[in-house]
Amino acid sequence: MLFTSLIEEIEGNLWALSNQLTSIILTTIVICAISITYNVKIRAHKEGEQLSGFLVLVDMFVSSVEHLVVSIMGRKYRILTPYAMFIILYICVGSLFALLGIESQTTSYTVTLSMGFVTFVMIYYFGFKYQKAAYLKRYFNPIEIFTQFTPLLSISFRLFGNLLGGSIIMGLIYALFIGMQASWGGTSTIDGHTWPNWDFWNPMYQPDTWKQQYIYFWSGLNIFTTVVTPFLHMYFDLFDAVIQSIVFIMLTLSYWSEAMGDLTGDDLTTTTRARKSSKLIELKERNTVQTV
Repeated sequence: MLFTSLIEEIEGNLWALSNQLTSIILTTIVICAISITYNVKIRAHKEGEQLSGFLVLVDMFVSSVEHLVVSIMGRKYRILTPYAMFIILYICVGSLFALLGIESQTTSYTVTLSMGFVTFVMIYYFGFKYQKAAYLKRYFNPIEIFTQFTPLLSISFRLFGNLLGGSIIMGLIYALFIGMQASWGGTSTIDGHTWPNWDFWNPMYQPDTWKQQYIYFWSGLNIFTTVVTPFLHMYFDLFDAVIQSIVFIMLTLSYWSEAMGDLTGDDLTTTTRARKSSKLIELKERNTVQTV
């Protein structure tokens, strides 16, 4: 009996998960397609040949993300660039599918929590790698014991809340405009005056009023959403997704860099010091030779 009810509950909630699961699958396919296409095109590219627009865009994206990673983590960790690129694409491509009516996977807290968990675990990796046992000194302060999960909750809720908030706002706007157009389907008389049928907002009286939009010839084209929502989609699904993906990866890299402490092995700094020391040695040798 318990097993049967469990199956029924899973089947009842399966549709609620299908949108985000579909978005995850489609996002993965698109990212893989971009990667494979770039790999094939760059291998077939001959030296001296003009780069295609696709290769130029991908190269600009790669160089920009690499510069971001190096500026925060140091040249030694430029190998993290593919991970940063994947996170940015994963968020942005998933949000693009919202334009097709498929809810972004980041509107599920399970997804953003999983992404934040990777950031959380790697904080301890970099902390113990560079500071060794000294990293545990932070827990001499009892407050640190309770605040150690702050990065996990902060970074996951920030991404989840911003993108889910955009979806909720768009849903409310669509409901508003659909209701406005549905109200054209009839009229109601109140105190002797004839008004548009706004019973859509009170389903207790006419629960199926919203279906009037499917009766009339304009049902397939909502005048209000056609004019207004494209601009809102540009902000909530395009601009907001790009901003949130960059913020997520910058916070991730900042947490990792902070965990390194003062022992950050920046190759740029190391190389600069090595060059300065080598120049000093050369100057000393020259002065010694001249003195002799």
